[in-house]
Amino acid sequence: MLQLKTYQQQALDVLEQFLLASREQPLPVAFRASLNAQQRDEIDYQPLFGATPCVCLRIPTGGGKTLLAAHLIALASAARSDNPAPVALWLTPSDTIRRQTLEALSDVRHPYRQALAQHFGAELRICDLDELATINTHDVGKSAIIIVATIQAFNITDTKQRNVYAFDENLAAHFAQLPTHGATALECVTAADLTAQPFLTANDIGRIKYSIANWLHLQQPLIIVDEAHIVDPPQNDC
Repeated sequence: MLQLKTYQQQALDVLEQFLLASREQPLPVAFRASLNAQQRDEIDYQPLFGATPCVCLRIPTGGGKTLLAAHLIALASAARSDNPAPVALWLTPSDTIRRQTLEALSDVRHPYRQALAQHFGAELRICDLDELATINTHDVGKSAIIIVATIQAFNITDTKQRNVYAFDENLAAHFAQLPTHGATALECVTAADLTAQPFLTANDIGRIKYSIANWLHLQQPLIIVDEAHIVDPPQNDC
């Protein structure tokens, strides 16, 4: 198995320190403490998602960011929520990189897969969005589930135009413990959906969508954004 370099392990150690501190302290305070430990104080925490921790690991080109991402799934899940079987959504900037990442994570001989296996052993499921419906309900909470997708699969205003937001009866088992209508924060069938999915009827309006997006909302996954592009000036990178 490919061993982490010193700077890679240091990056993971700082991330772990921040996440552990964030369980008991406000995010800006936890972030500041992790910087102080590195004798750095020029960066302020940017609260992009409310109470959900959001940070960027800044790694030089060729520095092994994907290998780090494979290691940090177990680290971040344990540090933040003590979850031994997390769900992770791994977002890539293009379909080409999505295919390459999916292939690497699925190959038991590849260092990325070996990094995951080091933490999760055989209790590991790798899939893309189209294969998510094949994940058994018994896998949730038992196996680490890593879903590889492009950012573009989710980045849209009109959700009718993306399969990830569509009603899929194959996901029904994952929603069996929920009320049929009106669960808070979950997307429900609207009249506009009847045109996009003709098998739905007027009786389905208001019904919770058995969709990938709703399933992910229920699982509250760790989200990894591969090759995130920082648009702020360098002194604001975090």
